[in-house]
Amino acid sequence: MAPALPPQRILCIKLKHIGDVLLMTPAVRALRRAWPGSAITALVPRGTEEVLAGNPDLTAVLTFDREAGIAGSWRTLRAVRRFKPDLVLELGQGDREAVLGWLSGARERVGYAPGRSGGWRRALLNQLVPWNGGQHVVETNLDLVRALGIPVRASGPVLVVRPEARSRMAARLASAGLMPGRPLVVVHPVSRWLFKAWPEASCAGVINRLIRDTGIAVAMTSGPGTAEVEAANRILSRVEASMGGGPVINLIGQTSLGELAAVLERATLFLGVDSAPMHMAAALGIPVVVLFGPSGEHNWGPLGDGHAVLTSPYLCRPCGQDGCLRSKRSDCLEAISAGTVWEAVEPVLSRVLGAPFPPHPPGERGSKVSPLPPVGHAP
Repeated sequence: MAPALPPQRILCIKLKHIGDVLLMTPAVRALRRAWPGSAITALVPRGTEEVLAGNPDLTAVLTFDREAGIAGSWRTLRAVRRFKPDLVLELGQGDREAVLGWLSGARERVGYAPGRSGGWRRALLNQLVPWNGGQHVVETNLDLVRALGIPVRASGPVLVVRPEARSRMAARLASAGLMPGRPLVVVHPVSRWLFKAWPEASCAGVINRLIRDTGIAVAMTSGPGTAEVEAANRILSRVEASMGGGPVINLIGQTSLGELAAVLERATLFLGVDSAPMHMAAALGIPVVVLFGPSGEHNWGPLGDGHAVLTSPYLCRPCGQDGCLRSKRSDCLEAISAGTVWEAVEPVLSRVLGAPFPPHPPGERGSKVSPLPPVGHAP
C-alpha cells in the first residue's frame, strides 16, 4: 500500500555483502523515480559503501560496523535517528535490519516476512512481503517497492566510476604496459568463499591461451582477504612459470572497490566466478563470462545482455553449501572444463578483434554455456 503522501525521508537497509549492496540499487532507483523530492539514505555494512559512492539516487550513505560492538551499534542508531526516516525498506532478512528499522522511529516499515527471525519479526513491520526465492534477487528487492504501490520493472544496478579512481588506474595500467585501445580481459578467479573457485590449473590454462593465442592484455584481480590473495597468486605463478615471464598485469588484492570499478570499466571482458566484481562488471556494461557452482545463477547471475553463464549438469546444484560435504571444494565447478570456458570467451573476443580464433578443443560433454533468462521471468 502506498503512503498517503510521498515520504520525505526514506531509509534503505541492506546489511549484507558487497554484491548484495550493489544489487539493491535498482530498488533505490525505483524509489527515486517515484518520489524525486524525497531524501533517500542507504544503511550498509562498513566496507561496502564504496560501491554506492556517487550514486545519483542516494542523498547519503550510512555504515554499520560489525566489528565495533555495542558502541558501533549505538553510533549507527544515533545516525539513523538523526535522519528521522518516514519510511524504511528492510532489504535483508536478518535481525539487525528489523530491529534498526523499528528503532528508527519510521511510521512505515516494509520488509520480508518472516525471514530468518521467525514470527516475532512481524511485530516490527507495518507491511510484510513474501520472500520469493524463485526469481533474481533484484526482483525480490523490487517486491518491496511494488508493495508500496509503485509499478516498476527491473533495471540494471547503478555503479559510478569516480573520476579520481579512473585517472589513477589509467596511469597504473599504462605503467604496466597497457596501451590505449588495447583489449583487456580482467580475470577474477576466486571469491572470498573459496568453494566458489574454479580449479587453479584450469584457470591458469585459459589465461595462458588468452596470452598466447590472442595477444590480448590480461589483468588479474582479487579481494584483499589472505586466502583469496594466496589462491590468485598461485594461479599467477602457474601462468608465469609456463609463459617464461610475467605477462599478466598483477592487481591481486591491490585495488579498492572504486579502483576495481575503474579497471573493470576499461575491460573488454570479465572472466571469473560468482562474486561482487562480476556484478560490478555487468553494471558497467562489460560482457561477463562467469562460472556458477553451488550458488544459483537464476538468483545471482549477471544482469544485462551479452553475458554467458557456465554451469555443469549436477542435479544437486545449486545447493548453497560451502563445497561438497563441507569440503570447501565443489565438484560441479571442477566439472567445467577449460575448453568449455574457452568456447564462451572466444565469441566475445572474436567480435572485438574482428577475426575468429584458431580451433579449440571442445568443452567437456554435458558442460553448459547459456545466457540467463530476462530478469522478471521465472527460471
